[in-house]
Amino acid sequence: MPTTDDALAGTPGRATPDPASPDRARPDPVGPPAEYAPMGALALTDHERWPSLPTADLVRVEAARQHPAAPVWVHATGDRLDTADLTALAARGRTQQSATPPDWVAALVERAHATVPRYRAAARDGRSGPSSPLHELPTVTRHDLVTDLAAHVPVDVPLDRVLQGTSSGSTGAALVVPLHPRAVAADLLLLHALVEATGTTWVADAARLGLLNLVDQRAAFTYVSAMSAFPRDPGVPAPLMARVNLDASAWRAAGDRERWLAEHDPQVVSTSTLPLVHLLDLAEAGLALHPLAVVNGATHVTPAVRRRVHDVWGAPLLDLYGLRETGPVAVAGEDAPGHVVVDRRVHVEVLDPAGRPVAPGERGEVVVTVDENPYLPLLRYRTGDHAALGSTADGRPVLLGLEGRAAVRYLDASGVARPSVDATQVLQAAGLVAWHVHQDAAGGVLLRAVAPDVLAAQAAARAVRDWLGRDVALDVLDDVADLGPGKPARWSSDVPGLG
Repeated sequence: MPTTDDALAGTPGRATPDPASPDRARPDPVGPPAEYAPMGALALTDHERWPSLPTADLVRVEAARQHPAAPVWVHATGDRLDTADLTALAARGRTQQSATPPDWVAALVERAHATVPRYRAAARDGRSGPSSPLHELPTVTRHDLVTDLAAHVPVDVPLDRVLQGTSSGSTGAALVVPLHPRAVAADLLLLHALVEATGTTWVADAARLGLLNLVDQRAAFTYVSAMSAFPRDPGVPAPLMARVNLDASAWRAAGDRERWLAEHDPQVVSTSTLPLVHLLDLAEAGLALHPLAVVNGATHVTPAVRRRVHDVWGAPLLDLYGLRETGPVAVAGEDAPGHVVVDRRVHVEVLDPAGRPVAPGERGEVVVTVDENPYLPLLRYRTGDHAALGSTADGRPVLLGLEGRAAVRYLDASGVARPSVDATQVLQAAGLVAWHVHQDAAGGVLLRAVAPDVLAAQAAARAVRDWLGRDVALDVLDDVADLGPGKPARWSSDVPGLG
């Protein structure tokens, strides 16, 4: 599942990738970290990885691993779901969303003060208790989890089924997140429901890869898996999924990447903006893919990229927002006013820097309370992302103008600090695919832009100039990869107090 940690199309003026050979090879004098050594840590058999699946399904997994054009698989993993898990997952119902904390939040507060060390200590000290209203509890930060994760894990949950997830974040130390098999599988079920809510039918098809989780980076965990919990009729084989790296170094021979993707023709592609655009490039260069839907996560998706998905594949694009720590939080569909909070045990607040709720429609930091992962229930977790909180016509909470990580402000010529979210609309209107806007300490502005053409980039630079009343230097890039790793829509400032 894509999160804000994981994490573009052949445009005029840029070289079109050669479909016959891997491209974008990058020198790697140091080499990947040891944890990415292929199959460097194997401890389970396939029957232990998928205890609920018949041998015939496991044979299909192994055949996918051994495909002659397969990439270098780095990892072997399974969903660990047993029959009791599948029964519990099938019985899950929808959680009705509302602007006020639902009943399950009060139950979580009470349970946390009985079982979670952080809140047990708070109860002993009289700082909060099982009946405390949510808004009176202190917020939790990523730093809290990095420095003392154990303080947030309930003491009454057996730890014999912990799966390990990692979150590198955009800043700060990496975080190891304990995950429960059912929580991971519930993300898949949510993904299936969101795809089908677009009017798309997603059923198991043994002739195609069910789900492709796509990255494009120097080193990555890659593997084949089977989706035990995927909704299907009795006797229908579990669809396969794979996590694949588009980077040339991940493939054994020229042409393997294109052959493998074409022969597996994934039904749904889950990815982030950079690998999505790379895949679109390959499709426009002749790679025959027919995705039913595309799910973008981890990075901002521009209207230009959304249009390309429609033009190339005619498929809906869902922009799914979440973090590894919280799981999926909200989704923006084709015509949604913003990112609508998903129907699960997730409650969203928007707070100011002091932790106070802002007025409806005002921007602030997105703070999430979630009770989906038994190993890590979270009360008022500060995401570092910013948005305004509104509601849909039917009263569901929606994040408006969602902007990843800390909002950056820019100093205009009159000395007014302007939020980067204002520039988002300006740059999107110019048709940019991706960008980086930087202001130096003296106030100078540089726009680095990936655009359909030079005229669009120049129009964007003029729009930023008019917005700030300052001259704007322009650097037109051929490739989103030239922006470097990380979020392709980004902001930075060296002006003291604004960056």
